[in-house]
Amino acid sequence: MSLIKKLAGQTIVYGMGSILPRVLNLIVLVPYLTRVFNDDVGEYGIHGIMYAFAGFIIALFSFRMETALFRFGSKEGALESTFSSAFTTVFSISIVALLLILWQAEGVASVLTKVEDAAYVRYFAFICCFDIISAVPFARLRLENKAFKFSSIKILSVLINIGVMLFFLELLPNIDMGSMLQYDEGKQLNYVFLANLVGSAATVLMLSQEIFKNTWKIDMVLFKKMYQYAWPLVIVGVAGIISQLSDRWLINMFFSDSIKENEVATGLYTAAVKFAVIMQLFTQAFNYAAEPFFFKQADSKDARQTYADVARAFTLVACFAFLFILYYLDILQHLLGENFQGGLNVVPILLLAYLFLGLYYNFSVWYKIKDKTKIGAVIAVIGAVISVCVNIYLIPKIGMIASAWAAFFTFGSMAIIGYAVGRKYYPIPYKLDRIFGMIGAAVLFYFASEGLCTYLEPSMPIKMVLNTALLLMYVGIVWLWEKNFYERILS
Repeated sequence: MSLIKKLAGQTIVYGMGSILPRVLNLIVLVPYLTRVFNDDVGEYGIHGIMYAFAGFIIALFSFRMETALFRFGSKEGALESTFSSAFTTVFSISIVALLLILWQAEGVASVLTKVEDAAYVRYFAFICCFDIISAVPFARLRLENKAFKFSSIKILSVLINIGVMLFFLELLPNIDMGSMLQYDEGKQLNYVFLANLVGSAATVLMLSQEIFKNTWKIDMVLFKKMYQYAWPLVIVGVAGIISQLSDRWLINMFFSDSIKENEVATGLYTAAVKFAVIMQLFTQAFNYAAEPFFFKQADSKDARQTYADVARAFTLVACFAFLFILYYLDILQHLLGENFQGGLNVVPILLLAYLFLGLYYNFSVWYKIKDKTKIGAVIAVIGAVISVCVNIYLIPKIGMIASAWAAFFTFGSMAIIGYAVGRKYYPIPYKLDRIFGMIGAAVLFYFASEGLCTYLEPSMPIKMVLNTALLLMYVGIVWLWEKNFYERILS
């Protein structure tokens, strides 16, 4: 089996664990929650801000020990000592993070939204603690190629989350449990977050087999190497969260002078982002599979060509996802509540932005392999600065679409810088003409659909037939253009 086919297979399995839960989120939770909060779009905006906060905390306090595990645990005989050093460190940090957030819950809430939301912050203190504890055991599963178990736990966690949430919001209002448990209509968002907490706690329990492999010992000589390698990646992770998730908070801060309007705009943007996140999830599934794959191939004589081939194959699949989502957005939008469909104009820009984020993951492989994580941190910080500056400058001028353009400029810049700097430290023979040719063709096909539909004004069924024909035409053209390449990597 070719290495590319093996990576593709791993990506599909990891996709089951990363994309399928989010797809369940998109087809179950998003339609449900946007209808639960249909009369209070602002509450859904708070929902988005809290999850952005969680992403920041997890990136900061997981200390990127999962990547350090790939780097040092992939060496023969080093897994157990590396895992113990990584997990013991992360477990200790997670407890510190939990206590700090609980202690400063009201202050954190006042910065994120308003002090009255401190209860939400406390929920997320525990959610983040459990998710941080899970990070290294999940990384071990990836390193051991246990993709099926990885995906099964991820999926079960989401199903538990959905089940508990539906219990609180649908079943509890209709049953009498006496004083033991009473439904409070004013605490719907509390129930949503509590369900997530139960799902995160269940994840830790399902990872108990991996957790019990920990010896609670830290090899200080090894840990020093891991620390030197990982601390710049903390900056990478935090800067990445700022680049990807701070837009919700910045819209809430700068959209207008009205707190209510800001929360409504944040809610609309958060709902629209759910569609663009499909592209992000594809890149995430790819990254889950590719990160350990890249490390294992680092010493191969064909490693550089393999990395170039991976980027080229990734681009085709990402371009297909870009067109598929946009061509069928008129159908997909009905997953949202009616009051949440006003922000979908940001989706095309965000999809392209996340496509470039995936290219950045490809173009930046060199700094992890060559232990140049400090340079990776600098690139990530540049991206975060671009994101924040563009958002702050443009949101008051053009509204929430500014955040989509901020993401595009951020990830596009990071991909370009990652490629340019990588040429110095670890040159990889990427076929840029093919990569950007496929992207350019995808953008042209999107505008072709927009132009034809504006001119012809077709009915919805005819429009879907037209878009399907265009999608098949795009795939056919790219396949003919890249036929020799795909036959080579799939043989």
